[in-house]
Amino acid sequence: MADRSRKPLPIVFDLKALYSQLLAPLMPYPARPGETLQKWVERMECARLKEREMERCEARLRKEKQFNRKVEINSELRSLKHELEGLIL
Repeated sequence: MADRSRKPLPIVFDLKALYSQLLAPLMPYPARPGETLQKWVERMECARLKEREMERCEARLRKEKQFNRKVEINSELRSLKHELEGLIL
C-alpha cells in the first residue's frame, strides 16, 4: 500500500461539499443539478431498492409457467424499469 499515490483532498469551503466530492466517485449514478447530498443518497437508496425488486420480478418471470401470469409480471417489470429510469435520470 505504500507504493500507491495519494490524491489530494478537493478544495472546498464546507464539510457538506467535501463529503459530496468524496462520495461522488462511489455513487453509481451522478447527482442532479442542485441536489443536496442527503437527497442524492436517498435517491440512490431508492434506486437500489428498485433494482432489487426488478431482480425478484425477473426471477418470478423465469419461474412462471402460465402465460397470463407472465404477461402480468412483464407489465410489472416494465413499470419498475420506468420508475428506475426516473430515479436515475
